[in-house]
Amino acid sequence: MKKKLEDIRKSNLYRTRLILPDGITDFSSNDYLALKDNPETKKQLCLNIKKISLGSGASPLISGYTDIQKQLEEELSQFKESEKCLVVGSGYLANTGLIQAITSPEDIIFSDQLNHASIIDGIRLSRAKKVIYRHNDLNDLENKLKKEHTTGFRFIITDGVFSMEGDIVSFDKLKTIADRYRAVIIIDDAHATGILGEGKGTIFHFGFKPDENIIQIGTLSKAVGSYGAFICGSRVLIDYLINRMRTQIFSTALSPVQNFISLLNLKTLQREPFRRTKVLKLSEYLYKQAKKEKIYLNFYGTPILTLIVGEEKKALYIRDQLLKKKLFVQAIRPPTVPEGKSRLRITISYKHSENDINLLVKSLKEILENYHG
Repeated sequence: MKKKLEDIRKSNLYRTRLILPDGITDFSSNDYLALKDNPETKKQLCLNIKKISLGSGASPLISGYTDIQKQLEEELSQFKESEKCLVVGSGYLANTGLIQAITSPEDIIFSDQLNHASIIDGIRLSRAKKVIYRHNDLNDLENKLKKEHTTGFRFIITDGVFSMEGDIVSFDKLKTIADRYRAVIIIDDAHATGILGEGKGTIFHFGFKPDENIIQIGTLSKAVGSYGAFICGSRVLIDYLINRMRTQIFSTALSPVQNFISLLNLKTLQREPFRRTKVLKLSEYLYKQAKKEKIYLNFYGTPILTLIVGEEKKALYIRDQLLKKKLFVQAIRPPTVPEGKSRLRITISYKHSENDINLLVKSLKEILENYHG
């Protein structure tokens, strides 16, 4: 391990966990709607804490299932316009557990090249055949669907908003192809929930409604500002997962405190659409201000914007120089992104202002002009 760690250091890929000091403007958090410090939720939590258990005490199938989790699942079902919902401990548990539970050796999974690591690991754990198609290239997907024959089911798995790119899956075209080849769509809306489709997610952004061949996954740790994840789908699907999904069966249920926070923040998200509106306006503002200074960010209409710099060393230099100016933008390097695609991943939050963005653009310009390798 020491040798491997040294190799990681030499490759500029070594990682540490940074505790941000006070006074830093964070442009790397996924707290898009600034709900992780929602004062109203904090107030309600303080008022109710005496009657809420701190932990669940067991897995949901033993004695860990609580009324507050049931309320959260029902609220999510209504929000995502699905028949039923299952809440689990994290997005990783949701993806790995779901994919393993519903696939068999006769099935084929078609997965976008840039899907999240939890999807990749879920496919590895499954017994299904794996076929990777080029990122958001639906012609490549259809060509692979034509070539691959099976007696089992076809599944197409994709992020809704891709976490390291910020772009959106072309869901309208994807749905047409999926219907043509009778494929089930699994869509991970971790970064789309609260942002796209009036906050409901990717399929609503494109004017669609859920059906029995669409499974929606999402997290409670990003726009919702809490922790945990959910799977929404048909009643039959969720009942099956309750009985067969190992990451749900063999994990302790989320704390009632966490579910209480998620439920209140989810209601705030729906009640206060101005948060989403501001975030999207600020995201476009950043893109335009940067472009004026000849800083070309990748922007796809989401709060995730990227500055591709290529070299790991350069990405780290920009990050460290920004931190000296009390701005934090994390450097994203392999294996999170492909070799030669290291970047600054900038995320916009409701708590940001135009002044914050102006300072970021000004600082980026100075740092880039002074970088000499």
